Amino acid sequence: MERFKLIFDEVILKQLKKAGKNNAIREILSKILNKIEELGPRAGKLLDSQLHIYEVKMKNPPIRLYYKYNIQNNEIYVFEYEMKTSEEKQKRTIEKIKRFLLKS
Repeated sequence: MERFKLIFDEVILKQLKKAGKNNAIREILSKILNKIEELGPRAGKLLDSQLHIYEVKMKNPPIRLYYKYNIQNNEIYVFEYEMKTSEEKQKRTIEKIKRFLLKS
């Protein structure tokens, strides 16, 4: 089975360092990242078809993780995760990721 290469953004690297202190969050993020590595874009829900932005959601605890699939080289760019608090916060995070991708 093909595995997808994960590339981490600076934001997620800082978040993962903080999450390392909390075993429960670290375990959940590890499972999510393993799932993304195995399934690639099929691991999450497509949020933007032009930019290929995806989201993986967990209900308990409520975590959202955002990533981009690069079709040309089969790589997954992991941007950040957040604790699900509100739809408005989710929209702001997605817009921030879109602006970042359109700049680069």
